[in-house]
Amino acid sequence: MKKGFTLVEILVVISVLSVAGVIILTIFTRTLKGNNKAQILSVIKQNGQAVLENMDKTIRGADNVVCISPDNKTLVVAQGGIYTRYRFVAPIPDTANGLIQQANPIQPDTGDNSDIKLFKDNVCTDPMGTDTQGGNLINILTDTDLQSGVSVENGSFNKNPQSGFKDTITINFQLAHALKAPPAVAGQIDPVTFQTTIQLR
Repeated sequence: MKKGFTLVEILVVISVLSVAGVIILTIFTRTLKGNNKAQILSVIKQNGQAVLENMDKTIRGADNVVCISPDNKTLVVAQGGIYTRYRFVAPIPDTANGLIQQANPIQPDTGDNSDIKLFKDNVCTDPMGTDTQGGNLINILTDTDLQSGVSVENGSFNKNPQSGFKDTITINFQLAHALKAPPAVAGQIDPVTFQTTIQLR
């Protein structure tokens, strides 16, 4: 006589396998989310530190602060007649991450004082008039990939003049996950604040 499984035994086995499958799937999903979260946080920290190092080197070695825009989003410094401009650019919803630009606007070499004054008046506030002069290139300092990059949420430059000392610049900005990062992970990550104060030499 052949022995088989009863319906009850089959149902018990199916139930046990289902529970085990759900547990394994839950552990796998949580591990994957944890890895994704750690990876996004790592990218945010790497971008923030790289930006601060770049700015620290340039600003600390500058001869003077040329200007800070009225909205505190743009800073221009000069060293040996070479201008360096940093600008915080806000994100465009569903289209582009917020970013940080670096450019080297070129002062007109016409010898005309009115041209030089116009350049200095506009270098902080007129993005097109000085960004494109002389084939000037704009470098993007942050990773702008919409899925794996970062987005600058806000940022500001503040000048702190001190009597008898060179100016100090306080930089403050927040980096968040990219606009199209996986929603399940993105909802668990708060923007990270980066701040430093740099004194010109």
